[in-house]
Amino acid sequence: MHFSFDGRGRLWVANYRQYPYPAGVKVLGRDQYYRNVFDKVPPAPPHHDKGRDSVTIHEDTDGDGRYDRHKVFLEGMNMVTSAVRGRGGVWVLNPPYLLFYEDADADDVPDGDPAVHLAGFGLEDTHATANALTFGPDGWLYGGQGSTTSSRITRPGLDGPDAAAIAFEGPMVWRYHPETRRYEIFSEGGGNTWGIEFDSQGRLFSGDNGGDTRGFHYLQGATAVVAGADAGKYGPSPHPYLFGEIQKMPSANPVPRFSHIAAVVEGTGVPAAYAGDFFCLDPLHGKVIDSRRLPLGSSFKTADRADAVTSTDEAFRPVFIANAPDGSLLIADFYDFYIAHGQHYQSQIDKSTGRIYRLRGQSSRLETDLDLAAKDSAALVAILAHPNKWHRRMAVQLLGERKDKTVLPMLRALIEGQPGQAALEALWAHHQIAGLDEGLARIGLAHPSNAVREWTVRLLGDERRVAPALAPRLATLAAEERDAGVRAQLACTARRLPPEQGLPIAAALMRRDEDADDPCLPLLVWWAIEAQVRSATDAVIGLFADTAVWDEPLVRDTLLPRLMRRFAATGRREDLVVCARLLGMAPGKPHAEKLLSGFTEAWRGRAMVGLPDELVSSLAASGAAPLLLQVRQGETAAIDEAVSRIVDERLDASERLTLIRALGELKSVAALPVLRKLALTAKPDIGKAAMAAMAQFDDPAIAAEVIATLPALDSGVRASGIALLSARGESARMLLHAVERGDVPLALVPAEMADRLRLHLDEEVRKLAAKLFPPARVVAAAAANAKIDLIRRIVETGTGDAYQGEKIFTAKCAACHRLFHKGGNVGPNLTSYQRDNLGTMLTSIVNPNAEIREGYEYQMAITADGRSVGGFVVDRDPQIVVMRGLDGENVVLEQEEIEELAPVGRSLMPDGLLDDLSDQQIRDLFQFLRRSQPVTK
Repeated sequence: MHFSFDGRGRLWVANYRQYPYPAGVKVLGRDQYYRNVFDKVPPAPPHHDKGRDSVTIHEDTDGDGRYDRHKVFLEGMNMVTSAVRGRGGVWVLNPPYLLFYEDADADDVPDGDPAVHLAGFGLEDTHATANALTFGPDGWLYGGQGSTTSSRITRPGLDGPDAAAIAFEGPMVWRYHPETRRYEIFSEGGGNTWGIEFDSQGRLFSGDNGGDTRGFHYLQGATAVVAGADAGKYGPSPHPYLFGEIQKMPSANPVPRFSHIAAVVEGTGVPAAYAGDFFCLDPLHGKVIDSRRLPLGSSFKTADRADAVTSTDEAFRPVFIANAPDGSLLIADFYDFYIAHGQHYQSQIDKSTGRIYRLRGQSSRLETDLDLAAKDSAALVAILAHPNKWHRRMAVQLLGERKDKTVLPMLRALIEGQPGQAALEALWAHHQIAGLDEGLARIGLAHPSNAVREWTVRLLGDERRVAPALAPRLATLAAEERDAGVRAQLACTARRLPPEQGLPIAAALMRRDEDADDPCLPLLVWWAIEAQVRSATDAVIGLFADTAVWDEPLVRDTLLPRLMRRFAATGRREDLVVCARLLGMAPGKPHAEKLLSGFTEAWRGRAMVGLPDELVSSLAASGAAPLLLQVRQGETAAIDEAVSRIVDERLDASERLTLIRALGELKSVAALPVLRKLALTAKPDIGKAAMAAMAQFDDPAIAAEVIATLPALDSGVRASGIALLSARGESARMLLHAVERGDVPLALVPAEMADRLRLHLDEEVRKLAAKLFPPARVVAAAAANAKIDLIRRIVETGTGDAYQGEKIFTAKCAACHRLFHKGGNVGPNLTSYQRDNLGTMLTSIVNPNAEIREGYEYQMAITADGRSVGGFVVDRDPQIVVMRGLDGENVVLEQEEIEELAPVGRSLMPDGLLDDLSDQQIRDLFQFLRRSQPVTK
């Protein structure tokens, strides 16, 4: 699963053979995301339970390209995910611990028991635990954490018993400084982060376990979108005022799920035509894909060029890739038919077949001078200009370990006299040996190399305060800097600094109109400002004292609505008074409208009652309060106008839908007659919204009217009607009795809605639903496999018609799933899914609860007024939870009205989906599902 190289060019391999179950623990339970609960925390070595993991060393002694000398450094280990040599020993990531085995004499034998530097990495899902340990160019150790684990990090021997752990749930990149023992989360979000990659400029990347991207570009302190996960998976965000996330790198071409990790090709053993490209690993399809990196403002986009490696062997599972000392690329192959958690946890895994391949240019020259550890410090400085990235990076690491200050003048000369890569490497080495003095920092900030300026900014900010004489220079650079990547790092650094140093940087950056559409900078600037809101409110508001800044695109479109939303979201009187203050500062109505858009978003789902007089006056004086905001304030005239608008078919549908949902969230009795009419007579989108709005009202008359009209309703509106009826015990009983009498045909209740009723809180509802809609028999794994084999034979022994299959998909699947831009948004979008793998598809369809795709597990919210709202969480903040129901409509619930919100432990997808299809219909459906392009007439 991981390999690294030492200063002699030798290969160190982490053999992860104890996976998936740690030795010495018992599984007490497992949730829907494959997160295990164990009976204890495994102890650290040497008191650990012996496992099957090892750390091994491999050397090519005769230069023929094969490793022929092998040693075992550690064996009997328990969950070793990665190991790297450095700083006088070997660092071993052995969740829940980061261990250091001293080997001062470099004889490849530990000098004693390990030191535990960090503790608390989660083991809930060993498919996603802490991994990919590597030294960064700044001398910190970096690692990843996957999507289905958590961490609560402490530093044994340093932190006291009452010290708070640094806790985090979900994917992120962390780092740890071996000398200062500082641990911090470097960047949050991403896919199931397993493996990280630094390019030659020190930019950090990882892959993604979703589709439509080649991965993530991680920026310091930033929060990226969490790929493939619902908003409720990790609980409330630790940063409730982010108001946005950095998106994954866009791709110029469709990307099937998924690219696990990528290496940036920067070795001399690979043809120059590939230099700087991503070589992306796709373990689902057994490929290595060459993808060109293209600048996109402060980040990147990608465009695939070709498959660099393909295989017809379905067990080829490339999982780790890196540039090797000889200039080639090495690729670790997990080599197993299965690659997903579910099968691994069922012991369907072969632990004896892993291997490592070399990928090189056919005529490329491989480097043979690999023993850098034997060179003196002056020779290492000369290597900083080497064309091979491994040589340069290892030279920096060795110089940083030696702390040989005699080479500082040589390094300084490189920084001052070299325009390119050697200057950057020298900067890193100087920093690791002796830090950056003020004079060198000024040279770095004025350097002709973008990367040198960027890293000078970053290294200065790592101490969270810069020298007073340098702080104004950073603000000046923010105003003048020509490179978007440097400006992005300035924003990241500004967030780390105290207000008096960080806010002047943000003030300069927010005037840079060229960054208004950058993929990262608008949010990075916002986060730099938001970080100071609580400690320096007046200074933050003072950034907007000059009314000329209000017309800057980044300010107008990003900062104004978010700043207003930030103060409004707390609901505290003192913050609402600040909202009034901002409205009073607005130089014109367009600016006030921007502020009020943020204010409206903050109060989504809540009635605007009890506002301070200052704010009420400012709202009135602004003349910009939209109808929606007036409705949320409960103004009678505004509600009357909204009611008249929602029936006006000439108005834009999106405006009508917004007002319908607001009237429902506010439980406006005045709107109820019109909502009833729209729900039963309007076009589908309006009807669904009106039906969902009526679900807020506990009125048996509404239930009776909906039941009477169900057979005549559009199928989508009908689904919303059944969701309305299912929310409360009395209305659910009314529905089921109508089905029992035959007033509502059984066939009108979709399978997923029947599942919903069988899970109801009301016991009578559960019993009656089980009687009317007998659940599909829950099959054991063996029976499910037999059924999968049967359907596989049906599919493979005949030809399907994709045109007929599309009709079956529309009837069976499109209400929840989107494929080729058609369908619903309840379940995962199947377009980028692994649809060419019949085995994976059959498991998902025949036994949907065997392995639930992250983010699509059914959850139930119980409210104080007796409703049970089912679906999955799509958004949440300290005030509200937004749930998407089985009808595809969003339901906004106030946090304070939710008595319980918990996963049900099953998929949203119903069982028995194929049971009523003929053999030919099954072939037709799979012929359509397995297509790479839409069908056309």
